[in-house]
Amino acid sequence: MMRSISIAIASTPKRFVHRNLQGKGNSSAASPSFSLCGICCWIRHFSAASDDDYSEILRNGLQDLKLDDAVDLFGVMAQSRPLPSIVDFSRLLSAIAKMKKFDVVISLCQEMEALGIPHNIYTCNILMNCFSRCSHLSLALSFLGKMIKLGYAPDIVTLSSLLNGLFHGNRVSDAMSFVYQIEEMGYKPNVVIYNTVIDALCKSRRVSDALQVFNSMEKKGVRPSVVTYNSLIRGLCKSGRWSEAAGLLSGMVEKRIEPNVITFSGLIDACVKEGNVFEAKELYKEMIRRSVDPDVRIYNSLVNGLCMHGRLDEARKLLAFMVSKGCVPNVVTYNTLIKGFCKSKRAHDGMKLFCEMAHEGICGDAFTYNTLIHGYCRVGKFSVAQKVMRRMSESRVPRDVITFNILLGCLCDIGKVEKALAIFREMEKNEMEFDIFTYNIIIHGMYKAGKVEDAMGLFSSLELKGLKPDVVTYRTMISGLCRKGLRHEADVLYREMTEAEFMLLYNL
Repeated sequence: MMRSISIAIASTPKRFVHRNLQGKGNSSAASPSFSLCGICCWIRHFSAASDDDYSEILRNGLQDLKLDDAVDLFGVMAQSRPLPSIVDFSRLLSAIAKMKKFDVVISLCQEMEALGIPHNIYTCNILMNCFSRCSHLSLALSFLGKMIKLGYAPDIVTLSSLLNGLFHGNRVSDAMSFVYQIEEMGYKPNVVIYNTVIDALCKSRRVSDALQVFNSMEKKGVRPSVVTYNSLIRGLCKSGRWSEAAGLLSGMVEKRIEPNVITFSGLIDACVKEGNVFEAKELYKEMIRRSVDPDVRIYNSLVNGLCMHGRLDEARKLLAFMVSKGCVPNVVTYNTLIKGFCKSKRAHDGMKLFCEMAHEGICGDAFTYNTLIHGYCRVGKFSVAQKVMRRMSESRVPRDVITFNILLGCLCDIGKVEKALAIFREMEKNEMEFDIFTYNIIIHGMYKAGKVEDAMGLFSSLELKGLKPDVVTYRTMISGLCRKGLRHEADVLYREMTEAEFMLLYNL
């Protein structure tokens, strides 16, 4: 890594951005292409415009500026005489970078060089950030060398951008080495640098390494921020290290670092997934006490926890409460509740929620419809399930393999195996990509209908379809063969199953 930086510093090709963008040969790196001819077009287009027009736009702010308008504004600025200051160009480039149009910024910087507009440290940092966000690491390293040749010493912002690029390119080891090199170069990493490292390590499932970096930053006198703690808490929760995450919450409060909604969101979600709804509700009360307003993610986690424990009416009341507090539920909120009611064989209550969400202008997705279809099938109301499926088509929500698995399973359960097989064959003709669950359902249905040879033939075809039998497939086959008195065939499959390392015992 250090050698790469040394090479980069030693080589400073002229107009490197232009050369590299031309050599890329893909549309993403060349959007849009700005040439000197293009600037001439801008000049003609804005010939009647006042030189002060751009200044007024810059003064009024660039928050609501659209990309096309920003590019047009660059054209006005480029044809103004005298040329605007580099500070004005920096403001415009920064606004475009905030739109995440990083390649556009790179192209505009290329045109600035063609016009003889020199960089300053701010444009250098903007450009470095864009290279890094686009994963153009070779260009970022080249530009680092160019900066130094131009006499601009990279600051902590420059190095932070390069570090982000390394992590963005999944070069975690190089990034960690670079942190140590930053210190060797005489820079003191700040909290932003440490936050970048800690967050990337947590996302890479290297939470223990992240904790070591956290301890190191404290020893070096760098005070962690709420962002630091949020990354660590989220990482620990995802790794199942709930008690350590709770300990960090206590630690940040002791250091008078106020937890925010992101802090509580991670902790509450972890509690729910651990099955500890009581602790989740206590955390919810704590955030209210600290005047932290819950967002929809917090409520969704709590609703999920209550539904998982069968506390459906309480979850329903929580939905009404969140609405009363001005927090708008989303499709996930309703899907969670609908799933809870349908699992408890209260599909009619699930349908009420479905109608409510439609009234609120929230469109159901495939999960919503599949849950309701399954819910009605479970309570034996196949005709209602069919109506839901028809409404799914009318709403132009695509049916997926799960939809058909539910339908086929229901038909087989109520003895309509022939109808299930007819639908299955029709979908095969339409090249529907079924999964192993589909075949498990059909094989089971075939045995129920006495179609032993058909079931064995379908089982034998799985490998050709690129599917591997799972435990359920083997169990269905073995049980079906035994019921038909085909003991030898069942024994063969049992041995095949054990060789495939499915550790499941059967009473044959």
